[in-house]
Amino acid sequence: MLKEVSRSKDEILYDGRDISYIEMGSDKIELSCTIGKIKIWFGKQATVQDVSKVLQCFSRIDSSFVHETEIICDYDQIPLYENNDYTLISYGRSEGGYKVIFNVQFSKEHALNYFIESIVSELKEGEVNKTFHWNGSMAMIMLIFNELRSMEGWNITKKEYREEE
Repeated sequence: MLKEVSRSKDEILYDGRDISYIEMGSDKIELSCTIGKIKIWFGKQATVQDVSKVLQCFSRIDSSFVHETEIICDYDQIPLYENNDYTLISYGRSEGGYKVIFNVQFSKEHALNYFIESIVSELKEGEVNKTFHWNGSMAMIMLIFNELRSMEGWNITKKEYREEE
């Protein structure tokens, strides 16, 4: 069980020090957030609604949110992803088919929904870890926390401060 560290923005930022890292989540989902990267762990018990709420939250907070994903598939499957609004970045022959890199733009609802479906499919096999690079800020991280804290058991679980120089 995750230990609750604090709930409010005031408690988190109370001493005015710069925070470099915040972890938040529940027993089903954990987010590790910095201003340059968000790592997400979806536990096997995460539901479609849980995955959808987290990823749609990112879309609302930052409309430029993009995830780069790598897929191994047959050449003739590439248009399937493009038809679902994935943006083709590159592809090349690989063992087992083609290694294809796509961008998933969270501002494109169809692409986001298809990406959510892919994560839910992966959850049938076990836990899922995803890393997202972004140009966030502590204010945006707090917006994410405030939007997601309505989820059952959602709390700040860890925070780290920048070293004073």
